[in-house]
Amino acid sequence: MKLFDAHSHMHMGPRGLVIPAAVEQTPFTFDGAAIMSTHPRDYIKVDSIVSGLRDRDYRAVPCYGIHPWFLYDVLTSSDDEEVDWLGELKQRLIDHPDAIVGEIGLDGNRWVEVEQSDQSEESIWKRERVLACPMELQRKAFEEQLVLAAELQRPVSIHVVSAWGELFAAFDNVRERMKHKHEQMTVQVVDERRKRRKPKPKLLPPKIYFHAFSGKAGALPSIRSACTKGNIPLEDVYFGFPPAIKNFYAPKTPGIMKEIGIRQMLLETDLEDAKSAWDDLKRGVTGISEALDMTESEVATTTYNNAHRFYFEDM
Repeated sequence: MKLFDAHSHMHMGPRGLVIPAAVEQTPFTFDGAAIMSTHPRDYIKVDSIVSGLRDRDYRAVPCYGIHPWFLYDVLTSSDDEEVDWLGELKQRLIDHPDAIVGEIGLDGNRWVEVEQSDQSEESIWKRERVLACPMELQRKAFEEQLVLAAELQRPVSIHVVSAWGELFAAFDNVRERMKHKHEQMTVQVVDERRKRRKPKPKLLPPKIYFHAFSGKAGALPSIRSACTKGNIPLEDVYFGFPPAIKNFYAPKTPGIMKEIGIRQMLLETDLEDAKSAWDDLKRGVTGISEALDMTESEVATTTYNNAHRFYFEDM
C-alpha cells in the first residue's frame, strides 16, 4: 500500500532528499510527497527536491507560497512588495502548471520579543511580545495569494492558528473580489445556444487543504459554509493531522477526525527531516485508524486516493 506525504518541508531539513528504505514487516511503501515552500528563497530548493523525487520515479508536487511566519522578512526585505514577491510567485505558478499554492495562511500565535517603544524609567519591562508579522499584513498577503490561486485555478494548502475569524473575513473579501472579476468578464450573448445555465464560478481556490488542523469540531460548520459560499464543493475541502504537532495526540482530536471523515483527510508529516518522515507517515496511519475504528489498510488506501484527487486530478 502506497503512502503519500501531503505536506513536507524536506527541502528545509539537514539531510535534503532522503528516500525511505524498504522495510520488511510493513505493508507500506513511500510513493512521494508535496514539497511546501515557506519563503521565496525556498523555491529553488523545492524544485531540486521535486526533481530528485521524480528522477527516482516517485510522485512529487512543487508548492509555492509564503508562510505567515516568514512573511514579515519577505515584506521588509523589498521596497516593492506587490511587484516583487507576488509577481515572482505568479510567474512560478505559470511556469509550473502542476504546482499548487502553499504553504500560506494566518497565525495569531507566533510571537517575537521586541524592545518597548516606551522606555520610561518606571517600567521594569524592557521588552514586549508582538506578532511575528502584524495581522493586517498577514491578511493582505494571504488574500493576495488566495486570489492568485483562484485566478489560476490552483489548489491551496493553508496554515491557520488562532486566526479563524481572520480567515473567514479573508474568505469573504476574496469571494467579493473574485465575484467582481467574474462579473466584469461576463458578456451578454443573444445566441440561444449560449444561454444555457453555466456552473457557478468558483470564488475561492478550487481545492482547499487545511493542513495541521488546529480548530475545534465546532468550527467545522463555519469552515464548510465559508467554502460553500465560494462555490467550492465540500468534497474538495481536506484536512490534515501530522503526528509532529501536539494536536494529533489531544483528547479532542479523534472526535474532530470523526466529524471530518476519512474521505476528506490527507496524510501528512509537516517535517523538515526527511529521515524521520517515514516513521511519522506510519504513525499517522495508525493514529487515524484508531480514531476512526478503521484498519490501517483502509486508512492508507483512502488517504492515498484523497491525495491523488487533491494533487493530481484536474491539474
